[in-house]
Amino acid sequence: MKRLLVRMSALATVVVLGWIAIAQAQRGVKDQPPSTGDSAATETTAQPILVPADAGMPPRGANPLRGSDRQSSNQQSNPPREIPAAAATVGTAGVPSYRSGRPAPRTEISAELNPQQPQTQPAAGAPAAATPAATVPGGTDRAVGGTSSSGEPAPFKLDPFAGATSLPKSAQTAKGFPARQQAAGISASTQPAAGQPASLGDGTGRPGGKQLEGIQSPQLSIQKFAPEEIQVGKPAMFQVKVRNTGQTTAHGVEIRDQVPKGTRLIGTSPRATRGAAGELVWVLGTMKPGDEVSVEAQLMPVEEGEIGSVATVHFRADASARTVATKPQLVVKASAPRQVLIGEQITLSITISNPGSGIATGVVLAEHVPPELQHPAGAELEYEIGDLKPNESRQLDLVLSAARAGMVTNVLTVRDDGNLRAEDRLELEVTAPQLDIVLAGPKRRYLEREATYKVTLSNPGSAPARQVELVAHLPTGLKFVSANNAGHYEAATRSVHWRLEELPTNESGSVQLTTMPVEAGQQKLRISGSADKGLSVEKEQPVLIEGIAAILFEVVDVDDPIEAGGETTYEIRVLNQGSKAAVNVRLAVLLPAEMRPVAAEGPTRHTINGPQVLFDGLSCLAPKADTTYRVRVQGLQAGDQRVRVQLLTDEMRTPVTKDESTQVYSDE
Repeated sequence: MKRLLVRMSALATVVVLGWIAIAQAQRGVKDQPPSTGDSAATETTAQPILVPADAGMPPRGANPLRGSDRQSSNQQSNPPREIPAAAATVGTAGVPSYRSGRPAPRTEISAELNPQQPQTQPAAGAPAAATPAATVPGGTDRAVGGTSSSGEPAPFKLDPFAGATSLPKSAQTAKGFPARQQAAGISASTQPAAGQPASLGDGTGRPGGKQLEGIQSPQLSIQKFAPEEIQVGKPAMFQVKVRNTGQTTAHGVEIRDQVPKGTRLIGTSPRATRGAAGELVWVLGTMKPGDEVSVEAQLMPVEEGEIGSVATVHFRADASARTVATKPQLVVKASAPRQVLIGEQITLSITISNPGSGIATGVVLAEHVPPELQHPAGAELEYEIGDLKPNESRQLDLVLSAARAGMVTNVLTVRDDGNLRAEDRLELEVTAPQLDIVLAGPKRRYLEREATYKVTLSNPGSAPARQVELVAHLPTGLKFVSANNAGHYEAATRSVHWRLEELPTNESGSVQLTTMPVEAGQQKLRISGSADKGLSVEKEQPVLIEGIAAILFEVVDVDDPIEAGGETTYEIRVLNQGSKAAVNVRLAVLLPAEMRPVAAEGPTRHTINGPQVLFDGLSCLAPKADTTYRVRVQGLQAGDQRVRVQLLTDEMRTPVTKDESTQVYSDE
């Protein structure tokens, strides 16, 4: 019975102490302003509720949430037990500098939840066992308003650092990105897609101090201390020491530790905050080589058994490197005479320079030879310059040949292996003389009638023509007669030559050539001109040479006068004194009424029709050939009788008529 009373008394004492602690915590919450979370961060940090900074550890048996000026006798009798140092880990988020070397004032954290504190979920990948310790006071696995694993009712309200079951939309992280990245200011919308560059914008970084250059190797040691034994209902102190044992400064140092299961947090020194998984976070900032910092957590054991947790240290090592950004530049400039005569060579003087501040590497000069110019290597030329240092230049000569007259735009391009590019355009003109021949003269001429031709040679080009020679080549049907301006005839080649030392631009000269057509038919007069630089021109003119039929005939009476009733004969001689055969020569003899035709003869058949004698047409009468017609007549009546003879050929439009008079007499 006595034992039962003792147990009931102890249980009542524990319940009373718990309610007193809750009341004390509620008073502290009312005095603390509500905390606000950063909507862009995924680690929601709870603002601690502090009690006066000079509150010491409670004495043995006193209310653990009330301040006291005395140290706990339990702490004096039970010094902290060393826990082996854990390996340091590197953190990523920057934190404000913390000045090491002096311990920060100890603070206590109440056990009441701040009503404005946003609730958080455990970080992705965190063990499931971390959730009860972060959401239930005392670090136990009891749910809110539920029971512990032993079945006892939960005597405490929500832990002041417990996270909510879900994050507000403004604080949730993008799927696939760690919370620490967004807490550092990297939003999901700015993360590069798979296979994309890590950065798509302009850089904002600056070189660090000289001390950050070279190998940066900070090294931190961590050691945790705990009393060898603690008792339920008596506060206990856990301590973590971190020391920078390396040679360089460590930045962003943080100590993280879980509230051990089976305990309840009373206070921390210096002030700690809660992490996303409910852990305690001490932000220490920067630790120089040799700096040492200690943090403490005051806990209230609420369950029997082995008590402990794993403390970790996070830090970052900063390293800096600097260089000088230079900017090479390329400039190409070419110079050459503004005019070049066709067939001659032109030299392009090329200067490639680098007026920039960096080395231009792998410089190549490219030339696309325009159609008016030529190079033995072809139209696409390249020359490797190599590297050009700042303010260095190279001089090159490129020799091209002028192949075609006209304006030329020559483009030179220079580039390097860093995609630098420059070009220069050079305007020049390829000049060339030209020869043009104009031949004026008859295109149709009769045999044995002189034909005179005028030959005009001009230079419509852009340069004088030198060593000019003009030659007229005569066909066999044309015979040379004469030529002016010292024209020289060569009988062996049937050609006439004129020579001129120079024919200036836009100037012309004329010569005259006289020929005699000696052979009928289609002839061709050819005129050629030539000058130095291989310049030549040729002109031809067809000449149709024809003959002309010049018919001459005469009529003679053999006997004159004759007696009435007597006879006489008329002889008609036809002569083609022209150069062309007379075609279809037709002859008609017309007698007066006082005369009568008796007989006729000639080269063709004849017909006597009353007083008319008609001869059939003679098909051809060759040049210089003649023929004779004879008509015998009888005089019937005395008087001056006139006989009319008409001649017509195909070449004549009207017949040629001649009369012959014969005197007929009679005796009276």
